[in-house]
Amino acid sequence: MSNYSQSFRTLFLFIFFIISPKLFASSETITFKLPDDAIIKFQPVFLGLDGNKIFASKRVKLGSREGDDSNYKERLSTTNLGGSFIGKNHNGENDWLYYLGQTEVSQQQWNVVMRWWQRENGLTVEPENNSQLPQTGKTPAEILTFIQALNLWVLKNDRDALPKNGNAFAYVRLPTEVEWAYAARGGNNVSHDVFDRPYPYVDENGTETLDGYEWDRDSSGNRVKEVGSQYIKPNPLGLYDMLGNVEELTYGIFGQDFLFARFGGLVIRGGNYSTDPENLKVSMRTEYDGFTQDGNILRLNKVGFRLALGSLVSEAGYTPTELDEGYNEYLSSDSGVTQSAAAGKTSLSQQAITDQLNHSNIERERLIEENHDLREKLTNVESKLVVLKGNLEKKNNELIFTSKELKDEKAKNSDLSELADTSSLENKFNIIINSKDLEIARLESELNNLKQKVNHQDVALVNAQASEQKLLSLQQKVNDAERRDNTANFEIEKNKKRIVVAEQRLLESLTRVADYNLFSAWRNLKIIEKKRKVSSNPQIWQVNEIEAKNMLREYRRYVIQIVDDTDYTLFPEVKDKLTRWLKDNNVSNQQIKGLDLLERHINEVRNGQYIQVDSLYNNLLDEPEMRN
Repeated sequence: MSNYSQSFRTLFLFIFFIISPKLFASSETITFKLPDDAIIKFQPVFLGLDGNKIFASKRVKLGSREGDDSNYKERLSTTNLGGSFIGKNHNGENDWLYYLGQTEVSQQQWNVVMRWWQRENGLTVEPENNSQLPQTGKTPAEILTFIQALNLWVLKNDRDALPKNGNAFAYVRLPTEVEWAYAARGGNNVSHDVFDRPYPYVDENGTETLDGYEWDRDSSGNRVKEVGSQYIKPNPLGLYDMLGNVEELTYGIFGQDFLFARFGGLVIRGGNYSTDPENLKVSMRTEYDGFTQDGNILRLNKVGFRLALGSLVSEAGYTPTELDEGYNEYLSSDSGVTQSAAAGKTSLSQQAITDQLNHSNIERERLIEENHDLREKLTNVESKLVVLKGNLEKKNNELIFTSKELKDEKAKNSDLSELADTSSLENKFNIIINSKDLEIARLESELNNLKQKVNHQDVALVNAQASEQKLLSLQQKVNDAERRDNTANFEIEKNKKRIVVAEQRLLESLTRVADYNLFSAWRNLKIIEKKRKVSSNPQIWQVNEIEAKNMLREYRRYVIQIVDDTDYTLFPEVKDKLTRWLKDNNVSNQQIKGLDLLERHINEVRNGQYIQVDSLYNNLLDEPEMRN
């Protein structure tokens, strides 16, 4: 962007900020008034992106990080995510964000908006419904009608509450699948480890937990609950029921990965009130099937939806030049490059990728070693805990036995005392009673000693419980390390595939050029052969001779480059591909034959037999592969 454009843009933003406080979106919860005094709330989701750039996005990994998860719907995948508005984050910096509904749309919210819409359009008005249960069983067409009605209501009745991106007002829509998944993981409000977990909920010790956060089969009693219930807590972004209560329809097209390599139905995310808690996780995704095979509408009573706020890109107030320059700046950034491009000697700069792979392997080895250390610590703590529990159980048994023995002795003493009062053998019984009193005193002393030991064991039990909590914390670290290991493996495998593709592209390019140079040299030699039959004057074919030798020098250089800079094991596949392409495009059969000679020369160079240009010039027409 030129200095002039940058200065103009800065001045424009400053003036606009003074005139319109809505230039920057709210960093707090946004509340819209609905008909009949109802409301709907939206939470900001910050992305940690420079709000001073017109276009910015962050690369996020979605799907399951669990190594044993083989479900094709939840495989790890990488995609990009951008915001719709600019706001001040908690550091006071301009940051891109989007808004997501605080709760799933309730039956009351649906009812008040649709009743207004029906009155406005002279339609039959449905009965009043003030239920706070989520609105389910609606088709995408009905949901889009509701969204259209809600947009019109807000623009007509609560326009000042709408955030803006420059000149562009917010509008209500379904969230994209990526927006939903990023927010369900906790976004920028959680650490990388927590973001990678099946769900972003932790207890006071930082251990994974679902207790008090979601309505699943165990916590709901297998019944749907009101949206935003006071009996559960929101996720780290202040969003309720992201994973439970009812599943949620998103504005994403279902595919085998997040890049939509194959298009299907809309995407449903999350679980519902009847999902088993062990199956409840952020990566859950289902394909929407809205019709039965006999042509009836299928209404899904466990599927609802929540809303998002978006804005128009082209209406923000930037000039076309600023948009173009901003987009070019975005393309040159890391997040803007979505496909590999040629660079350097290989299409992905082989050395850079090798360094990246080495780094990934080192990180993976570190994680494996860390995992091993944590497991050893875990085993030691478990062993100590078992010993402590065993000792405690033994002392408790001793205490119970001694207490019973003391009780029996006291009962005997009571009987003897009673007998002494009624018998003439008073002295004899007094001696027996005194003896028993001494025994009782001894037992009481032993009981007190045992109680002290039990108190010590209570302290040991508290320590054991602390050790058990430490054990859970260590197990959490082990799980997080395993997820990081799985993510590192994912990056390594992805880069390996990219390298293979890059090698194939480079090898194909070099092979095409080498084969064409060889064919051009052969063609000039054929022309020379014909001209010699007409005249013996060398000047007649001098130009063809020069061109043929130049082509052969280039051919030799490319053969050596293929041997030095590419993976030769890929050559047969590349050769077959080029052969098919040449045949399909009716290219000279002599050029197709040249691939066989090229393959032989590559093998010779690999064995140290380098091509001599003069020799090849003199013998090319007689080479077995090039004969007619």
